[in-house]
Amino acid sequence: MVYLTSDTHGAFDIHKINPREFIPGQTMTDQDYLVICGDFGCIWDGGSSDRFWMNWFESLPWTTVFIDGNHENFDVLNTFPVVDWKGGRAAQIRKNVFHLLRGEVYDFGGKSWLALGGGFSHDVEFRKQGMNWWNEEIFSREEAEHARMILDERNWKVDVVLSHDVPAAHSLSTKYPVNMDLYSDDRINQIDFLEEIRKKLDYKIWFSGHYHLDSIEILDSRPHCNLFNTVEEVDQLIEQTNQVSQ
Repeated sequence: MVYLTSDTHGAFDIHKINPREFIPGQTMTDQDYLVICGDFGCIWDGGSSDRFWMNWFESLPWTTVFIDGNHENFDVLNTFPVVDWKGGRAAQIRKNVFHLLRGEVYDFGGKSWLALGGGFSHDVEFRKQGMNWWNEEIFSREEAEHARMILDERNWKVDVVLSHDVPAAHSLSTKYPVNMDLYSDDRINQIDFLEEIRKKLDYKIWFSGHYHLDSIEILDSRPHCNLFNTVEEVDQLIEQTNQVSQ
């Protein structure tokens, strides 16, 4: 089985995937997966706190995978070795913990999964570059071209999309202003790029996080599920959202 949530933020919101609270986790096995849609936050300074959380994740029976959000330390996150995993390239953190890289497609849990990590920081004015904010939080032109190339190989068809931010058609996309002047010239508007993908891609369901709420929105007859407090099982949510969209 595959369960999804978002925005664990290290110690701040990780309680929702602790098996003491996340009851399905008490019976999950090494054949099961937990997907976190960005702002993982458990890899931050490369020090003792990171080791504590990685030891904890490694002790869990399932495989944890995550896309990056905007509140990540990309200097540390990008130091991990990249391996071939489930049909794509992923950074391996521990034996059962993987960072799903931008633009890659993976096959696990009986489905294909497109990873589109990254998002705009809405609190950037309170952050300092290289300390708690990174230019790399949104897609580069090179990463976007890589995503298009991978999707060409897949005939622009996947089962599930994983993003942290939302595409422009989503109602949340205009909640905060976007200022591209903060970023280097090699970066692109994340929300517009996600919209480009959404319009062209054949997919069943889209998951995101970032906005700290749980919601379901139908975009062109396809469900878009934003996650925060809940931990959802993918097949149950597909069935539920199919009923909503009909």
